[in-house]
Amino acid sequence: MRPGSAVATACLAVLSVWHVTDGRPVWAAVFAGLALVQLGFALRGTSARVRPAAPAGAADPARRIWVRIAVANLVLAVAAVFWFPPLALVLAGLGLYSAHRARAPRPAPG
Repeated sequence: MRPGSAVATACLAVLSVWHVTDGRPVWAAVFAGLALVQLGFALRGTSARVRPAAPAGAADPARRIWVRIAVANLVLAVAAVFWFPPLALVLAGLGLYSAHRARAPRPAPG
């Protein structure tokens, strides 16, 4: 499991516990379910996949996806500051992780 997946799963679990202590069992169940789904995706995606090399000068589609995820998470984090601040911290962390993934160079095949 990658560190980002572990952080995302842990944050969702913390939000679930937070809602249980606030007396909101429905929201606690929602976040617990999201944590389980995230854990399932993280464990399912642990196999190493070989990607074909992109032609020289072509835009990397995986990088564009990470950029979109980062922007969406950071925009939602700003909005969540007014709605539920702990969720803003989780979204900001996921946004920063996504920005790091978009910036990190892909390893050379072979």
